[in-house]
Amino acid sequence: MNIIRAQAARLPLAAAILVLILVGSGFLIDEGPAGIRDEDTSAVGWLAGHRTSWLVRATEAATWLADTWTVIAATAVLAAVAAWRTRAWWLPGGIILLTAGETAIYEISNALVARPRPAVARLDPGDPMASYPSGHVAASVCLYGGLALLLLHVARRHPRHGHGHGRGRGAARAGAAVAVAAAVAVPLIVAFCRTYRGMHHPSDVLAGAFLGACWLAAVHRTVLARGFAVDDRERRSAGLRPACAEPRPAHPM
Repeated sequence: MNIIRAQAARLPLAAAILVLILVGSGFLIDEGPAGIRDEDTSAVGWLAGHRTSWLVRATEAATWLADTWTVIAATAVLAAVAAWRTRAWWLPGGIILLTAGETAIYEISNALVARPRPAVARLDPGDPMASYPSGHVAASVCLYGGLALLLLHVARRHPRHGHGHGRGRGAARAGAAVAVAAAVAVPLIVAFCRTYRGMHHPSDVLAGAFLGACWLAAVHRTVLARGFAVDDRERRSAGLRPACAEPRPAHPM
């Protein structure tokens, strides 16, 4: 696992680069040419002017998919299950890195840019100077994307043949397919909800999706993918040991 530790040491650099990109982009959007800023304002104003009671209630409920406490609880449960199942540090560590690292990058970028929320009636509580980027969208990409990667790995390593394995493999693949769909759909739903409810401009949710996708890719490349590879090698090695350990018959003298 030394290679995983060595690769994980690169994550602070990736985080710093992401902060620089987000902060630079945030200043360009908020204080640069008026084109993007005006489009942002128009889009949020149009949504606020076309709110309906049922969609207000629906977006309030859907926002909980990426609420802070939802993300914390889901991360804790996933990390605990991963630690119990694998008895290895890299998988629960990678899960925690996904959401904890995203939160740190978001907090730093958000504080440095300090973009005001949209100038419409806001339906949720929140810091009025914390519009860019969207932490809810970034968290949803990391949480549900990370879950999809884990379930895809489980489905891939599940035995293809043998008594009872067909049903188990089918369930694993179905779970992975649902997780992949959620990894795509939930961030889109959350992005719409946060914009519809007047908490973010469209560029804020796009920046949140960019943050989440980049951090998910960085953690997967440095920790999760390498851990999966090591895990697969160890499983194959364990499967070969009995055959390799069988004593060879002595040659007759």
